[in-house]
Amino acid sequence: MTVAPETSPELAAVREFAAGDRVTGFYLVTKLETKPKKDGSLYLLMELQDSSGHLDAKMWEGFESIYNEAKAGDVVKVAATLDRYRDQPGLIISKIRLATEDEVPNRRAYFPHSALSAVDASLLLDETIDSISDAHLKHILEAVFGDEGFRTAFLESPGGKQWHHSTLGGLAEHTISLAKLADKLCEHYAELNRDLLITGTLLHDVGKVFELNADVNFDYTTDGRLLGHIVQGTLFVEKKISELPDIPAETRKQVLHLILSHQGSPEMGSPVKPLTLEGIVLHYLDDLDAKVNAFAQVKAKTPDGEDFSGFVKLMERFFYFKPLNGDSNRSDDE
Repeated sequence: MTVAPETSPELAAVREFAAGDRVTGFYLVTKLETKPKKDGSLYLLMELQDSSGHLDAKMWEGFESIYNEAKAGDVVKVAATLDRYRDQPGLIISKIRLATEDEVPNRRAYFPHSALSAVDASLLLDETIDSISDAHLKHILEAVFGDEGFRTAFLESPGGKQWHHSTLGGLAEHTISLAKLADKLCEHYAELNRDLLITGTLLHDVGKVFELNADVNFDYTTDGRLLGHIVQGTLFVEKKISELPDIPAETRKQVLHLILSHQGSPEMGSPVKPLTLEGIVLHYLDDLDAKVNAFAQVKAKTPDGEDFSGFVKLMERFFYFKPLNGDSNRSDDE
């Protein structure tokens, strides 16, 4: 029988265990509640998280103490066995207690992190800003990302709650990716204003710093729900522009238009549709990068060997993962 180490094992690894295998480790609690059994008595249902994702966990009895002590955002140590229901892994907890501060010096270690480190993202951000030749656009970017408090938050923020780039640092990863894509596209379409488009990629999602938090799980702030990241980002950039001398009115309008229109339509959350060439391109690049990353996230959560994902509600389809050169001699009927 496989026994997991007494550290926080990757949930991805837990998914590879067989039913009945033992798991011992530390996890962040993102949800806990009681549910009725068929006989009317209660059991504890929890959602646990480490840096690789979420896993449901149940405790059938003896959970009253931890239910009264623990809350979402706490880290617990559990001893459990792996269970599989409808091919989905879950934990059946036999022992559980709150972790001590010494055992959990950094609670944010239990959140998923971008593969792009904050240090590398910061360097790439500066390189991109330095490449802007338009002095007015460069001054706007320097004012926004020169705000140290904002910059720190930007480099740590998730890019989404759960759909795409939903990791700590995911916002910076998504932003840098868009800037790189835009740079390549400007080599192909000479009519694009590179400086304006790159500025749009760097600023389009800055409102997510204020829209999302990562206190317990990735979720919306109060202002995020009431205003949304497009409005919040526009207000923030407009404030920075207003503090700069001599920014031309046309520059201000076109920069703010890129932020306001980047999701394409009112139905998708943008107050206006993109009306400039740079706005149109930014919208499609943003949509492309988001979908590629979301596809990768769904694939990572799909068991190895499965050709199809589960049904993806936001895309209203299944994703197909079989490689072109995989099992090429087999027919679909075999």
